[in-house]
Amino acid sequence: MEKCVFLDRDGVLIKDVGYLKNPDDIILMPQTIEALKNLKKIGFLLIIVTNQAGVAKGFFTVDDLERVNKRLIKVYETNDIAIDDLYFCPHHENGIVEPYNIKCSCRKPDLGMVVKGVEKFGIDINKSFMIGDKDSDILLAKNSGLRSFYIKNSMYEHDENITPDFYVSDLKEASDIIIELQGG
Repeated sequence: MEKCVFLDRDGVLIKDVGYLKNPDDIILMPQTIEALKNLKKIGFLLIIVTNQAGVAKGFFTVDDLERVNKRLIKVYETNDIAIDDLYFCPHHENGIVEPYNIKCSCRKPDLGMVVKGVEKFGIDINKSFMIGDKDSDILLAKNSGLRSFYIKNSMYEHDENITPDFYVSDLKEASDIIIELQGG
C-alpha cells in the first residue's frame, strides 16, 4: 500500500489571495519546491485536495479553476515534482451557481476527495498525512484517520478545540517532521 501526503492548495502550496481566477496570480509559498521534492524522495504520493467554493459562489468558473490548477501542476513539473493527483470541490450549499450550490460529500471536512485518492492509489491511511491551514483540513484528517499538520497563519480563525497532530509554520517544517517520523 502507498503512503501519501494530502495537501491543501491555497495557503499551503500557494499564497491564498482569495478567489484565485487567473493562473498568472499564482504565488508559490516559500520553500514548497524543496519540501515537495523531499517528500517525493522518501516515497510519498502527493495529492492536492482543495475546496473551491468560488465556483458555486460565481467568482470563477470550473474552466478558470482548471486553468489555475493546470498551471500549478506545470510549475511543479518544471521543477521535477510529480503531483500524483488533484481533487477539487466546486460546491457550496450557499452558492448561487447551479448545479454547484448543493451540500456534497466532497467538500472538506467530508471525506470524498480523500476516498477518491485512497481508492485510486491504494493508500494506507495509517502511513499518510494531511497538511492544511484551515480547521476543515484538520477535521478531514480526523474524519479519515490521517495524521494532521496545521499551518498557522493569520488569515483564518482557528478553533482551539480542533487540535491537529502538529502545528507548523509552513510546508517545509511539516515535510521535515514527516521525514523525521520516517526515520530520516
